[in-house]
Amino acid sequence: LSAVGVSALEEIKFVDLDPAASHQVIVFFRAGEEASTAALEVVQQAEEKVKASGLELAQNLTFYKCNGGIPDNSKLMLQKGISLFPMLFVSIQGQGLDRYMREMKTEPVTEYISAKLEPQTEDDVFPYNPELIGDSYPTLVMFMETWCSRCQYLKHAFQKAATETVGRVMFMEVECSSTDETKKFCGRHQIDGYPTMVLVGGSLKQRSVEYKNERSYQGIMEFLKKEVPDAFEGIEEDAVS
Repeated sequence: LSAVGVSALEEIKFVDLDPAASHQVIVFFRAGEEASTAALEVVQQAEEKVKASGLELAQNLTFYKCNGGIPDNSKLMLQKGISLFPMLFVSIQGQGLDRYMREMKTEPVTEYISAKLEPQTEDDVFPYNPELIGDSYPTLVMFMETWCSRCQYLKHAFQKAATETVGRVMFMEVECSSTDETKKFCGRHQIDGYPTMVLVGGSLKQRSVEYKNERSYQGIMEFLKKEVPDAFEGIEEDAVS
């Protein structure tokens, strides 16, 4: 790892981090450890690729590194449950602060961050309509409430996946408390927390499958390709990854 590569990430003390701030990427590392050294290089390379992507929001991103080997940082990190290194977090306005849980390699890190920055539309997500659920298409339903901040954070990934799978998978958003009908619909699916995503209809062998992957665009796509693979037949892998 070159000194130039590492220095491009802005060093920050843990006490100076603002978890509520948007448009930041933070890698927690411990100096001298091989895995941390490799992660710093990966994040630096991802920063270069993201900044060169042409995405409008990419230029607003700040990439930080925070050294868990420094006693003052280490003490505060332990209080927040950060004890394993490296750890990577991404915060984008409207999407909250998410921990990156995937392979620490340049391409998946770049794809994860870029997916969060791409503009999305609500046009491909349907409001509650039980008539849309049937055998023709699988339908991924997000049960949510407007007051639920995690529901709002998930919308970007949900909308991106909806746009990427138009004509193959239906996406529906249900505000459970909005009407008596939606209350009954959510009750039938035994919804007791938000957001909850459930896949129904289409070629599913069982009546429904609850989504339990990470709350990301990549996680949603992997879930759909596993549960309804026939919906992706004949589609190039790059087009749905």
